[in-house]
Amino acid sequence: MHASLARSRYALLRTYRRDGTPIDTPIWFTLDGNALFFRTKVGPKTKRLTAHPHVELRPCDHKGRPHEGAPPVKGVAHVLSGANAEAGNRALHKRYGWQYNVVPMIKIPGVTNVHSRLSFREKLRRTRDRGVWAD
Repeated sequence: MHASLARSRYALLRTYRRDGTPIDTPIWFTLDGNALFFRTKVGPKTKRLTAHPHVELRPCDHKGRPHEGAPPVKGVAHVLSGANAEAGNRALHKRYGWQYNVVPMIKIPGVTNVHSRLSFREKLRRTRDRGVWAD
């Protein structure tokens, strides 16, 4: 992995639609050797990754603005499940701590809130949960 990506808290993930149109999304991630883990709910991004697993990553800020001069890193994405998903989830939780479960539950301007439809009780339960969330 490129050193500038390893130093960044955010990466701009480029996935591709079936027609080849690129879609950029800022993500939280963690590195484990040559592997990079990130979490997303089952939805359009996982459909794109299943249809076209080739991706590009660039270090960016929390709004998805790439760091100047940072080259893209190319890779192949795999949707994980079971023990592999649990290992990735633990690694992400270790890197981001309490923010890892809390931030997806609150509305932040300019950032997608992927869990906005959950009840307050369910949001509270998930912020305490260290496991992989069912969608």
